[in-house]
Amino acid sequence: MLTLALLTSAASAQQPTPRTLIFIDPAHGGSDTGAHLPNNLLEKDITLAFAARLRTSLGAAGFSVISTRDADPTTPYTTDQRAEIGNHAHPTACIVLHATSSGTGIHIVTSALSPLGDFDGQHAATPWNTAQSDFVPQSQALSNQIGLALEHAKLPVILSRASLRPVDNLTCPAVAIEIAPLGEPDSDQTPVTDAAYQQNVAKAIATALTAWRSQANAAAGVTK
Repeated sequence: MLTLALLTSAASAQQPTPRTLIFIDPAHGGSDTGAHLPNNLLEKDITLAFAARLRTSLGAAGFSVISTRDADPTTPYTTDQRAEIGNHAHPTACIVLHATSSGTGIHIVTSALSPLGDFDGQHAATPWNTAQSDFVPQSQALSNQIGLALEHAKLPVILSRASLRPVDNLTCPAVAIEIAPLGEPDSDQTPVTDAAYQQNVAKAIATALTAWRSQANAAAGVTK
């Protein structure tokens, strides 16, 4: 598990291309229900509802959004297909959404792959299962930015790294964000289905991406 302080140095390591398209992947869907939460709730429904709120917040901040689903599909995409959709769009950032009834707060996960080093000469073809390697520094910077925004919104956040699909297959700065109940487990927790809670998280993510975009524009010499 990483802390915000450990990731601070990654923020300036590598910046994304200054574009405004965000790829959102609400995990699961169709027969792939994801986790079964209390009160007969399904993870696939929670991630879809949260994605809709995040899309609205990002749109208000001037971002365009492409999503793997806006409804519950009859046949869900595989993780490879989800990654292919994201990679084909060439977004400035990719966000995979999950939900859980265990733990507390918001978990931000980046790939555990090692960053791809510079080679003498041309890059070799990157294997599919390690496609994220070339974007690990950017992904850590994005994770750090979102974590700081969530902390500023007084929302508990944990940053970590793991081997996770489709994140490992994405060729863009990518994070997985899992929302858990708010509050201590033995207390009256705010559930992940709470509209105000989801909205606060969505607004913090949009704020983080706005700041991240501004930093990228400045690094690239873009004034608009």
